[in-house]
Amino acid sequence: MSSTTNWYKLNRSLHRDVGYFCVGLILIFSVSGIAVNHKDDWNPNYRVDVTHIDAAGTQWHEENDSELILQVLSHVEANVEVKASYWSAKDEFKVFLKNGNNLSVNLATSSITYERIEARHIFQAFNRLHLNETKESWVIFSDIFAGLLIFLALSGLFMVKGKYSPLGVKSLWIGLGILLPAGYIFL
Repeated sequence: MSSTTNWYKLNRSLHRDVGYFCVGLILIFSVSGIAVNHKDDWNPNYRVDVTHIDAAGTQWHEENDSELILQVLSHVEANVEVKASYWSAKDEFKVFLKNGNNLSVNLATSSITYERIEARHIFQAFNRLHLNETKESWVIFSDIFAGLLIFLALSGLFMVKGKYSPLGVKSLWIGLGILLPAGYIFL
């Protein structure tokens, strides 16, 4: 009794099982990749709400930073501790709050800019993984994942036999998949 291996059946089974394993990883890396690609358009890690407050008529205590901080805080409903403050320019005073928010005061125009910063925890976690800002073990796992993606790409080429195989007209799609990124690199 001879045992022969059906390579197409084995390839299909491995491709399917590895593909199922990779679905969650592909979704996480894809969502994070989109977020990181558009970091100039929006901050994927934090949501920043900016409020402009008109403090006209306020006599600022420029000579005493502690009193100036109290004046600034009196214009916002911020019952939090101050982390730090500094003069960023002659008429510009910044106050950083311990909750992560910050205030910027323009003494010349008596305007206050209040930035409320809220973390986007899911995006932060995804982006930390995507940018390899975690433990070294994640880098090793990412390399294994990259190897699995290479396997999926190559095994996918041998899923179909006959006229629909990638050796015929379908090879144009393979060529296009290679030429498109190459065009961005060299053009």
